[in-house]
Amino acid sequence: MDGTILSQGSFVVGSSVVPVTIQIPSNADWMNVYNFTQMGTTGGASANGVRFYWQRGMALGTGIVYYKINSTDGHVLNGDTLLTGGFTLYDPSGQSGSNAAPLIGAAVATTASTNATRPVVTHTADTSVVAGSVVRMSNTAQTDVNGIDMVVGTIGSSTSFTLLTATNALATAPGAIGGAGFYRVINAQSLFYPPWRWITNITQAANAQVSTSVQHGYCVGQEVRFNIPAVSGMIQLNPSPSNNYMSATILTIVDDYNFTININTTGFTAFTWPTIAQQPSAFPQVVPVGEDTANALVNSGNQVPTYVAASGVQIPNTNSGILSDSTVNTGYYGMILGTGGNGNALGAAITGPAGTAASDVVYWTVGKSSLGGL
Repeated sequence: MDGTILSQGSFVVGSSVVPVTIQIPSNADWMNVYNFTQMGTTGGASANGVRFYWQRGMALGTGIVYYKINSTDGHVLNGDTLLTGGFTLYDPSGQSGSNAAPLIGAAVATTASTNATRPVVTHTADTSVVAGSVVRMSNTAQTDVNGIDMVVGTIGSSTSFTLLTATNALATAPGAIGGAGFYRVINAQSLFYPPWRWITNITQAANAQVSTSVQHGYCVGQEVRFNIPAVSGMIQLNPSPSNNYMSATILTIVDDYNFTININTTGFTAFTWPTIAQQPSAFPQVVPVGEDTANALVNSGNQVPTYVAASGVQIPNTNSGILSDSTVNTGYYGMILGTGGNGNALGAAITGPAGTAASDVVYWTVGKSSLGGL
C-alpha cells in the first residue's frame, strides 16, 4: 500500500515564530502540515498559511501552501508555492547532499555591523536568514564576535539582521564597529546532548541568570560548570581548589536562551563580554557535568530537553526525568519547517509551516511511499 512508513505529531508555537525541526523517517517522500489554530480563524491583513505540502524533489525551502487573506470570508483558501520559508530537509550526517540543507551555509558578504550589545549586521541581499537562524561571523573587524555561533533575533530587510534577542544580548558591546567580512548560516545543532554553550551574560543576583548565544536546551536539576576568562570578570564561578571545584545547579528555565542557577553572584565581579581590545582571549563557556539528583526528583516533570522550550518538542533521542542529563547521540533525519516567505503568484509574504502566531497548534503527517520517490 502507499505510505508504508508513516509518522505524525504536533507542536505549539512559542512566544515567537521560529523555524521548527521535526524528526521524520529516513528518506521520507512527502509531508503535510496543518495549522489547526489558523484554519479555524478568518484571514487578516497578511496571508496566513494554514495547510502546507512538500514532496521529495522540491527545491530547498519551498513547498505548496494554502492560505487565508480575506478577513470577511474566513473559509476561502488561496493556493500558491512558497519561494522561501517552506520545507528544508535536515541531515546532520551530510549524506543527503544537495537534497538537504548544508550543515554550514555558503559565505555571505557583510558590509558593516554596529557596536552594540545586539549588533546589526548589514550584508549583501540574502533570504536564507530568518529570525531564529544561527549564524557564524568571520573576517570582520569585530574579532570578539567572529567564530561565535549566535541566534538571529530580528530581520530588518533582505540586507540586514540583528544578532541575539532582547533576552540574551551581550553583556557589553564588542568595542568597535565591524566592517566587511562574512557570515554563514549554521544548520546543525550539536550532535551530542547536552551541549556546551557560549555565555553572553551572567547577572549579579541571589540566583544568577545565565544567557547563552544560542538555545541551550538544558533542564531544571542539571549541573553545569563555568569556564570564564579573566577578561570577562566573574571568574569566581570557575571551579578551583578554593571553591572545592564548584558546580552550579539549574533552578529554572527562563526561556530558550536563559536559565537561573543556585549561586549567589551579588558579591562577584561583574560579567563582561570580551572586547576587541582584549583579543586574543578565550570566551566564556558553560559546560554540563551531571545532575543534582535530589533537585531532579522534585522537578522531574520539568525535565524535558528541548531547544524551543514553549513548544514542548523534545530533542530527538534524549531522555526525560532524572535521566535528562544523560549523554546521547541526537543525530536524526528531520524536516526544518520555515517561517514563510513570498508566494510565487501572490508576490507577497505568506506565513509558513512553522506557524503564524504565538500559541498556534500545528499538526503534521509524513510518510515514505511504497512506490515512486526520487
